[in-house]
Amino acid sequence: MTRSLQEAVFEYRAARGLIAAAMTTRGRMALGSGNLYRALGDLCWVTRVSNVGPFGRIAERVVNETIATLRREPRNVVLDSYRADPASAACASLYALTGKGPHDLWRDLIVLKRATAEEKGVILLKYVRTFNAVASMFDLPRLMKRYTFVLEPCWAGYCDPSLLMYIAPGNPVLVQCFTEEDYRFVAETGGPLVPIRLGPADWVDADLFKPAAEKKSYDLVMVANWAPHKRHAQLFRALHEIRDRQVRVLLIGFAWANRTAADVRREAERFGPPGMHLDIIENLPPTEVAAHVSQSKVFVFLSRKEGDNKALVEAMFAGVPAIVYDKTIGGARSRINASTGVLASDAELPAKIVDMIDHYDRFTPREWVLEHTGSANATRILNDALARAVTSAGGRYTEGIVEKTNSPNLAYKDPSCRARFRADYEFILGCRSDVPRSGALARDGERAVVKRDAVA
Repeated sequence: MTRSLQEAVFEYRAARGLIAAAMTTRGRMALGSGNLYRALGDLCWVTRVSNVGPFGRIAERVVNETIATLRREPRNVVLDSYRADPASAACASLYALTGKGPHDLWRDLIVLKRATAEEKGVILLKYVRTFNAVASMFDLPRLMKRYTFVLEPCWAGYCDPSLLMYIAPGNPVLVQCFTEEDYRFVAETGGPLVPIRLGPADWVDADLFKPAAEKKSYDLVMVANWAPHKRHAQLFRALHEIRDRQVRVLLIGFAWANRTAADVRREAERFGPPGMHLDIIENLPPTEVAAHVSQSKVFVFLSRKEGDNKALVEAMFAGVPAIVYDKTIGGARSRINASTGVLASDAELPAKIVDMIDHYDRFTPREWVLEHTGSANATRILNDALARAVTSAGGRYTEGIVEKTNSPNLAYKDPSCRARFRADYEFILGCRSDVPRSGALARDGERAVVKRDAVA
């Protein structure tokens, strides 16, 4: 089922109820057969997604009972169940440790502080699929004895076995939360999980995204892959309603889910105004994205649900205010205020576009993001939270973390840090756990990776 079709189906309470009933039944059957990981995969989904009272309460009760067990027992039963499930080997089969392969683990795992005899180091993981991969490929309890983990999910909806696998009594794990719902979930889960109000978009490099010269080449810019849930078609519909001017539009993106730029152009021809000025650019490196975005007056974000959209904050660092869909689920709405842009419903979008194009210079997005977000601020916030969590658990914290950025994968602000932490990366490799691999497992793992994004 495509994301667009899922969104349409989930508009109907009866459909949500039927799906939730099926998932709850399957989850309870898996629980009865002793497969806790598979059971939680379904029951966590019902808890975070269905919004159907009776089934949500049933699922939530099982999830809460599992969390209570994890907080008091020395062994993590969810991790054990996952390691015994074919999904673990399937996930591991997708990853490479050599810098080659479809998923290079070192793009999504980074050491932020060295481990010493006196103090734990710090490892940060980005993406839920990376949480699973590390649990599959390494001796996680051994790593947790030497490192404090920071988890950086990139999609809203944190009630998930992938996070529960990292619960180990006495070992604080900081979880970045960019929605209030997920912050509450982690806070209610209780220690050792510690919520912190950060997200992937907080790690933008302010030195890379800067305002351009005064001249603007475009009125609107979208930076997004070509997937239907990005809703380029809705932008074209809004532009069709604007009769008194030709709007100059720049789309920056890349192919996704079997959709290409040609599909987007067909949507523009079908829904947009005749003779629309449209430029499409694909597969740009971050430095070129920054240059093009800064030449636009207004950034547009229309997804109904996402994680914490980094392109939105990058645009703000480039001095470009934004229009954000007013019902979007994720981190985007929290970035909008009187300095950075406006929210707009689908019905309001044409008028908001015209007003923003005419008055984009009344906003001061870069000033706001320099004060409230960016990799330098995020590093300080995370470091302070780590110090509190580690010392509260009885550990020492005298050496801070180094600064990292998301560009788009994890990177050091100072590239020399990679060599500085060589011993830590070697230790991590030494914790490798062998898992069986096969072509069938790889295909199952790929489906598992895609499925998590599709139903989140």
